[in-house]
Amino acid sequence: MKDASSARRFARPGRARLSLLLLAAACAPVAAPRAPLTPAEIPAVEARLARDAGDVSARLELADAYRRTGRADAAVTVLQPVLTTEPAATYFLALVREEQGQYAEARRLYQVYLERGADAGVKRLVRDRLALLARLELQEAAKYALSRERELATTPPLPGTVGVFPFLTVTLDPQLRPLGTALAELLTTDLAQTTRLRVVERSQVQALLDELKLAQSGRVDTATAARSGRLMGAGRIVQGRVEGTEAALSLQAAVLRVPREAAGANPLREQDALARLFELEKRLALGVYDRLGIQLTEAERQRVLRQQTTNIQALLALGFGLEAQDAGRYAEAAQHFGRAAQLDPRFQIALRKLEEAEAQTQASAMTPLVLGQLGLTEFHALRRVDDFRALEQTVPDPSLRDPTVEVLGAEGATRRATVDIVIRRPGGAQ
Repeated sequence: MKDASSARRFARPGRARLSLLLLAAACAPVAAPRAPLTPAEIPAVEARLARDAGDVSARLELADAYRRTGRADAAVTVLQPVLTTEPAATYFLALVREEQGQYAEARRLYQVYLERGADAGVKRLVRDRLALLARLELQEAAKYALSRERELATTPPLPGTVGVFPFLTVTLDPQLRPLGTALAELLTTDLAQTTRLRVVERSQVQALLDELKLAQSGRVDTATAARSGRLMGAGRIVQGRVEGTEAALSLQAAVLRVPREAAGANPLREQDALARLFELEKRLALGVYDRLGIQLTEAERQRVLRQQTTNIQALLALGFGLEAQDAGRYAEAAQHFGRAAQLDPRFQIALRKLEEAEAQTQASAMTPLVLGQLGLTEFHALRRVDDFRALEQTVPDPSLRDPTVEVLGAEGATRRATVDIVIRRPGGAQ
């Protein structure tokens, strides 16, 4: 009986630990998003928070409800006290700022969450969101620049800053239509190979041109160049034109100084077959550097001459993708970028743009309502896991249990026990 009783006691810690593991499995995170509060439920949660200011769950649920009902200021007030301690609060505040159109602040908050947050699923959503915010931020910056146009007209642009307009494409072949956009991307990349120039990103230039609502012909207008340069703070603008056929393709580019609107020297001109397009573009890039008065080091020159791709079809697919992305058609853009990467797996611009467009596709499919629901679901799932881990720490690990303590019936939450053994000589002498 003693042995059986001891065996039963010996097994208790293992059974207790197994029970807790089963309990944790039952409480494991579920895939279904947590339902947001209805307007009728808001007062009860407000009362809950009033009773316990440390109830983070109530704060997040209220912030989400306030955000969805147009009470952004109330959401911010509820989140502020726990921003430094709860990454989830940072995530919800980022959603608020995004809905308010404060994209730069939303991006900063999302990046803080990436540094401090624990949930991998939410982090993936945030990374996708950042790719979409980059586009929205460019559009907002273009609108802001236009609103300050009178002020910027009196501010001298930076002479070391250059922007490249999409080339005007004049061709009867529809497959060559995206060449102008693709060439602007290549030339922008080539001009960024020295630290002596600050090159405005092609997507930023395009966002401004879209805001100005310019037709294609406006891209080669010198007055447009001067105006755009002031708005971007660029001292030089490169405008280009591509025309002809596969057999005889002509490229030309003009480097214009801002704010002077009149065209400067004669445009750079290169002509050859489409098959030699990449050589044409490199000669054009070196000519632009010369017009800018920059003498490249040998290392810089080699970087400029490095070919991004030698596959014409891959370049055209990139151009189609860039145009779709500029128009907000992210899924279509991802298909074109994927084709470019398939045609040339070493085409780094296409690979980077593919990753970006895929993230934008995912993010644009997520409404703010869904993002809030997922945020609440993941927060509560993590809390259940954290609670289980805290409880688990109080239960002895079977691999570390002390059989002596269990046989004596003294097992419990402690993992160690001591037994004092006193040895006496016969007759009572010690």
